[in-house]
Order: sequence, then structure tokens, then C-alpha cells
Amino acid sequence: MFSLVALMILGCLSKEAWSCTCGPRHPQTVYCDSPVVFRAKFIAQKDCAEREQWTEYEVKATKIFKTPKEMDDIQFVYSPKMESMCGYQHPAANKSEEYLVAGTLVDNKVYITYCSFVAPWTTLTMGQRRGFLHVYAKHCGCKIKQCFGMPCEVDSGLQCLWTDPLMSRKSPYANHQAVNLACTLQSSDLCTWSSLKSRLYTAITTTASNSSKAQ
Repeated sequence: MFSLVALMILGCLSKEAWSCTCGPRHPQTVYCDSPVVFRAKFIAQKDCAEREQWTEYEVKATKIFKTPKEMDDIQFVYSPKMESMCGYQHPAANKSEEYLVAGTLVDNKVYITYCSFVAPWTTLTMGQRRGFLHVYAKHCGCKIKQCFGMPCEVDSGLQCLWTDPLMSRKSPYANHQAVNLACTLQSSDLCTWSSLKSRLYTAITTTASNSSKAQ
């Protein structure tokens, strides 16, 4: 297990400056690429008894969005202590606040780092909440390709081009595509951006529900 966890941590370290650097990801990519996604309250933390330089967070899961079938509850989350090792430092003492957590799974233990998507549930927009609750899971066959510089284009019809990081210097999570859109499957070989706003969101989920019943 140690080698797997070490690779996970080293993968988010900058080769030039031995510090943690992370690239942005669309929330749908976060959901689809993470083996564990859940909502939880952080209720306690302590040093990890099994390994030095690790922190064990005790959590109370209030909503589990995605886990392996054999995992029916999440009680603990682990992270390196040191920021130089990409360690996650939980910022709040408010034990009643819920967080959206997307983590990595190693030997049935959940790990998070500074690069993990960990955000107060109340800071997510209504569209993003709908995405995590209902939409993203149905469309993981679609892939979101980030545009790093113009010109850029998709490689196949199953990709949606994410240009938010080019549009503004503020967090790309606060820009239009990350806030309002999901990359959704329209046919067997075509994915397009679809709105997560109420009216179109209802249409998306109704269509998906009807399709599943038809099968």
C-alpha cells in the first residue's frame, strides 16, 4: 500500500520546486475520475496510528454519491500532514458544516490531498449540486478536454471542450461551463454541453430515466 500511496502523493508534486501544484478540473471530471465521492462533516482529527506524518480525519458521511459496492459507509479519511507532501489541512472547526469530498481509494481506505476536490457544500452552485446529485454519474462516458491555449479542439465526438481556464484568472470552478454546464451523451457517438439550470436539467434527467426504463 505504501508504494501506491507514495506514487499518488508524488504525482501532485512539482518537479521544479518540491511544492504542491494542482491543475483545474471540471466538477464532472472530478466526479467521474474519483473512485469515492461523498458529502460529510469533519468531526475530529488525530495523528494516524499506523504511519507517522499522516493525519486521520474522522468524518460523518451524510450522502454517498460514489463508492465501490462493498463500501457502504465512510468513517475516516487520511492525508499527509505536511503541505510539501500535498497534505490537506482542514480549515474549519465547525463540525456541522458539510463538505463535498472526492478522494482516492487505496486498500479500502480513503485518501485526500491538497489537490483533491474538497469544498463546503454551501459554496457549490445549484447547478453543481444537481450535477453531483443526478447528472454527472449518467454521463461519465463523455470526456471533458481542457483547452490550455488557443487554438484547441476535441479529438472525438465524445469530448466537450472546456475553455473556462482561458476565460478568467479567477478560479475556473466559478466560470460558466463549470457552474452551469455538464457534458452529456446525446447519442452513441456524440456528447455536447447541456445546461444544469432547472428546466433543461429536468429534461436531461427525464430523458435519461425514460431511456433506462426502456432498456
